[in-house]
Amino acid sequence: MTRVVIVGGGPAGSVAALVLAGRGIAVTVVESRAAPERKVGECVPPSVTPLLRHLGCEDLMERTGHLRSLGNRFVWGSSRPGDRPFLTGAQGDGWHVDRAVLEADLAARAQAAGATWESGRRIVRCERAGDRWRVTCRDSRVLDADIVADATGRTAFVARRLGATRVRYDRLVGACAFLYSATPDTDTYTLVEAVPEGWWYSAVLADGLLAVAFMTDGDLLDRRAWRSLLERTDATWARVRHHSYTVTGAVRVAPADTSRLDTIAGEGWLALGDAAAAYDPLSSYGVGSAMGSGFYGGNAIADLLAGRPEAREAYLTIMQNAYCAFLDQQLDHYARERRWPHAVFWARRRP
Repeated sequence: MTRVVIVGGGPAGSVAALVLAGRGIAVTVVESRAAPERKVGECVPPSVTPLLRHLGCEDLMERTGHLRSLGNRFVWGSSRPGDRPFLTGAQGDGWHVDRAVLEADLAARAQAAGATWESGRRIVRCERAGDRWRVTCRDSRVLDADIVADATGRTAFVARRLGATRVRYDRLVGACAFLYSATPDTDTYTLVEAVPEGWWYSAVLADGLLAVAFMTDGDLLDRRAWRSLLERTDATWARVRHHSYTVTGAVRVAPADTSRLDTIAGEGWLALGDAAAAYDPLSSYGVGSAMGSGFYGGNAIADLLAGRPEAREAYLTIMQNAYCAFLDQQLDHYARERRWPHAVFWARRRP
């Protein structure tokens, strides 16, 4: 009998399933996608290494598809680039990850531990039936569970239908593309460059492609101007031009807002990862925070099933403290860029 249903996979759902299965709890992950998808701008900082080690997944970073990253480079607050190498820390290097490969590997580890995976199956209803949950899929498949976890990302499909509301702090989106070169860049530093309209992100991936994203507010974005805006940058365009990179497909736009649910846990349910709290990509919190949320959320669910109701409050406290610390850091970082005080994007981010 399934005791926990996790709606949505990804890093948060996969890690939660791995934790639960490791603690001997029957868990089923219901994932609407048939397979993980590749995404732009996925960097795993060195701070995630202890969690990977604790989960027994540190070796996954050495797999084909991921590239070791030596640090970050910022053109921010000044036209002069500044480097922040990871070697100054005690946790080693970071990684530019292939999100599809990482998610597939984490899912495989969770299944090897005993979790059940149901891919390509979309949830249409999640309702309380006595003291249990009844989760209904579009193909009429029905699952019963003691606890439901929402790992559906910023959409928070389950939590919003249970009454939670999404609170957004900004309107940030990313206009993203992969670029190809016959002579790709070998510099594994992530490059972030501020411009009057927002900021640019670029990073070399293991297959030589260059992931490039223009971050701005949704109401300020003109997707048709993506190329011309790129050519007006300094460090980012120099990187593209020097290695003769060309765009391999359409420029895609994805939400990147700082947002959270007003309620991330209730009677018999809780939210994980981006569903609970989503972070501005500038922080590089994305994958790491999702995995951390999956770890703490998975343990909280196991403790709740073991009759320890205080586990819910402990999970809430961990998530709240992490998000408050992030908001302080975000405010401080944006405040360091003062070159365009009248530009709309930057004026919105002044204290």
